[in-house]
Amino acid sequence: MRITAATKVFGVIGDPVSHSLSPIMHNGWMADAGLDAIYVALPLKASDPVAAIKAIKELGFAGLNVTVPHKEAAAAAADRSESPAANVLRWEPDGSLSAFNTDGAGFIDSLDEAAADWRGKVKRVLIVGAGGAAQAIGQALAPHVETVHFINRTLERAASAAAGVHNGRVLRWDDLERGFGAAELIVQTTTLGMTCNAAPAWPIEFCRPSAIIADIVYRPLETELLAAARRRGLVAVDGLGMLIHQGARSFELWFGEKPDSAKARARLLAALA
Repeated sequence: MRITAATKVFGVIGDPVSHSLSPIMHNGWMADAGLDAIYVALPLKASDPVAAIKAIKELGFAGLNVTVPHKEAAAAAADRSESPAANVLRWEPDGSLSAFNTDGAGFIDSLDEAAADWRGKVKRVLIVGAGGAAQAIGQALAPHVETVHFINRTLERAASAAAGVHNGRVLRWDDLERGFGAAELIVQTTTLGMTCNAAPAWPIEFCRPSAIIADIVYRPLETELLAAARRRGLVAVDGLGMLIHQGARSFELWFGEKPDSAKARARLLAALA
């Protein structure tokens, strides 16, 4: 495409961010819609990420996606935010900054796609992790289930995440086996299992035969957790679905139109191959 001064610039910030598939996904959608816009990956290393995010406005960005570890900082940097952790930023015509979180709704969309009958089966959820994605997913699942347990290596982080969910509970990391055995849905939201990040020996053998296992990591697409779940014959939900659906909701917030999720999945699978 031809880039001019009129081209709107969007992107994703995080640390690390070189692994992100979001540029392939969003640039594909922008081309589909014939938009004069471009999407880039922008690594952000900053001692004060709130100030750094506010300063990005001067670079001419119209909107951003935000990934680890800057989601809380993104919400704090905004003039208004619908959540304490944000994965979408949008600069308004008046210059103010709005923050949104599409992680939770995007996860629900991906779960509906991969395990359509989950609402009738899932009463107890175990969320591994306590970051922005974990909080958003817990809040999105909470109205549909009886309990949402958070487990994290740092107990205080798990307690903070659970406090934001009306039916949130906390498990100690030492209780991982018990948590895996009790839940009908297990959602792994940390970077454990991501390329170059070793995963623990997940206690899949304790899972119920009807358990659903989801991992929001998508590099690799088949994590050790998902591979172990498939060996047990369990329903396994990869991280590509959440990436696509939260991205589609981001795109809609920026441009007011819903993009083609199936086209995005085909492009991303080709990129991963």
